[in-house]
Amino acid sequence: MPYCRRCGTQLVEDARFCHKCGTPAITYNPPTAPAPSKPLPPLSKDPFVIGAVALVAILVIAVVIAALFVAPFATWSTSSSFADSTEGIKTLNLNFDTDVGRVTVFTSKIGDNNIGIFIQGNGSRGISGGENPLSVTFTNQTAGNELFVDVKVAVEDALSGTANVVCQIYVDPALNLNLNVTSTTGQVSFSADKPTTIQSITLRATTGEVEAHLQSNVTVAGNLSLSTTTGAVNYRMAETNIVGNCSLNLQSTTGSVTMDITQTRTLQGNLEVEAETVTGSINVGLTIDGGVGAKITSDTNAFGDINTNLNNFTGSKSHLQSANYPAASNIEINNRVTGIGSIYINANYKTQTIAH
Repeated sequence: MPYCRRCGTQLVEDARFCHKCGTPAITYNPPTAPAPSKPLPPLSKDPFVIGAVALVAILVIAVVIAALFVAPFATWSTSSSFADSTEGIKTLNLNFDTDVGRVTVFTSKIGDNNIGIFIQGNGSRGISGGENPLSVTFTNQTAGNELFVDVKVAVEDALSGTANVVCQIYVDPALNLNLNVTSTTGQVSFSADKPTTIQSITLRATTGEVEAHLQSNVTVAGNLSLSTTTGAVNYRMAETNIVGNCSLNLQSTTGSVTMDITQTRTLQGNLEVEAETVTGSINVGLTIDGGVGAKITSDTNAFGDINTNLNNFTGSKSHLQSANYPAASNIEINNRVTGIGSIYINANYKTQTIAH
């Protein structure tokens, strides 16, 4: 029923004026309460659903925390050096291992030291990393006139992928050298440019290039090995003195193997070279003359070829030999590609032979 808007008297339906005060009637209906909405469904109490939600929450929190620990928080930089100056040493035995870094070995005497090692490192570290994440252990012992040096370099509690480590090793060339140098991630190099005697060398990398360069004043009186899992292997020697029967092993799993050998003077022994790669090429550069002969055998599968550029070498591509083979001293090279890759041979026996 409508009511008078002035005095509140109840009016009859369709009344035009209030019969009590004469005020024109305006129809007014009091507001009605809204219809109640449908209640929301209760949260699922299924234990599998609750467990899934909790697992997602835990994973999100774990990812956030891991990101905080892994994300670069600060930079670091450090350097260190080690040396041994023991008197009366004739032979150096070095074992050097680093998990990250480029390692270079030089035949050069620093002061009165038998060996000098200089290590520099820098990079980024996470929130949990220490001020100096580069760890170096150095031990040196002697037995008679032999020196034994063991060095371990490791990057700890840091972002190793951003670490830049450089290791320089100087060895006295007057010593007989036995060198075993390894880098897990980084290049390993050896350069011998001063008169020295090498009794054995092993250079290894897991990921990185491995190389060695031996010049004419170097004597090799033992076995040499250069290997890497992922990377190139490069070996060069020119007029090196080979004493006794020595072997040279060049190996890469994924990467090329390259050798550049020049020997035009008669050796005091023989050299056997084993070159092997799974996926990658083998490149042979060989120049010989005088009393040095050579034989080259090569093996590859259907996915590779053997390519040759020869002077005074005869035979099939798989079995080559110089015109003077066998000679007073010989270099025998065996090439193998077991996966995908080709073999390239440039072989030159310089002396011109005259057919009778």
